[in-house]
Amino acid sequence: MSTRRTVLKGLGAGALVTTGLTLTGGSSAQAAPTGDEILLDSYAGTDDQKLTAALAAAKASSPRLPIRLAARSHTFSQTRTTFSGLRILGPNTGWQNPEISGTSGALPQCTVTLNCGNGASSWLVGTATTYDITVSGICFKSSNGVTQFYHHPYSAGTSYATRLDTLTFLGFKHVLGTPADPFAATLNTWAGDWTLVGVQDTQFSLRGSDNWFGPSSMNYGWAGANGGKYLMRFSNVSKTSVRNLYLTARGGSRAILVEGPASQQGGLDFSDCVIEGQNANDPAMGALIVVKGGGASFTNTKLNFGMARPSDFTDQSDTGLIMVQGGTAVFTNTWTNRATATAESVPVVAVSGGQAYVSTVLGMGGNWSSKPKAVRTGGALVTDATVTAA
Repeated sequence: MSTRRTVLKGLGAGALVTTGLTLTGGSSAQAAPTGDEILLDSYAGTDDQKLTAALAAAKASSPRLPIRLAARSHTFSQTRTTFSGLRILGPNTGWQNPEISGTSGALPQCTVTLNCGNGASSWLVGTATTYDITVSGICFKSSNGVTQFYHHPYSAGTSYATRLDTLTFLGFKHVLGTPADPFAATLNTWAGDWTLVGVQDTQFSLRGSDNWFGPSSMNYGWAGANGGKYLMRFSNVSKTSVRNLYLTARGGSRAILVEGPASQQGGLDFSDCVIEGQNANDPAMGALIVVKGGGASFTNTKLNFGMARPSDFTDQSDTGLIMVQGGTAVFTNTWTNRATATAESVPVVAVSGGQAYVSTVLGMGGNWSSKPKAVRTGGALVTDATVTAA
């Protein structure tokens, strides 16, 4: 079996075939799909015209056939309504980072530039409950700084069993959901290697349950005076695993917000993540993690370089690298480094509401004369002997 054939099998698609459909816009009719995938470039016309035809062929196929993009640059401008079984695949999977020169030689690059808006004008939009959508092996770029990749609001149902694998996003306003209207996810899976760079706003705003947001790796950073916006917002997310994130919140950005109602079932479990400012001299100015409600645990967290100048913020008063204002939060095995501008007296955990359980917090970097600090001004705080509680 050839290397190419092996790669396709690994992506769940088989032999290359010529596929076709009559295009709107004057292109000639071509043969209907007869194999086990649909090649975008088997159609004529612009990239949007090709995708219109390929989507129609995929929706008409039974069982659903995946759409295969080419190892080239594509440009799409039309908003697309998702449907169950939709699969859009690059020619292979592998790490891509358009910020770093020379990576184009590592594998055939599949880039997609999106000229879309956000919310209901995003590239992919869910208007009803869908099942089994997959997007894999593509480097997405926004041409305008306002593009959103995929929007599926709770008012439209939920996106069940969506799988997103080895994706790159450059210059996006949002990737999944908006802060005002989070992406509704159930049984979703993130896999492979992810990169998010040049971001313009919060990339992930999520709600739902029973998800596995655990890529092999995710490198995602944001710098700038953005008023304390978050890299990721988890709004009423429960019974969900989140792991292997490397989040860099520099300057005015914060990393993670967790919020949810009292009836939330808990089980939002973060593990093996790095959550930090850039470095000791290029830190985050305020808090890195804020828990306002729901139930979340953070295990094996590298928590570094925050709270350097919290007076920058006017939306709230940041009082610790981790702030618990409501809900229930568990923190265990936390490794923390101080920014150069952050005094040792600044709490690692500050509790003003809800409940926080804190154990095994280790001050790293050689600039600790005592143990990291946890403070309570409201709510409940339970600690072990590795922190100084006040």
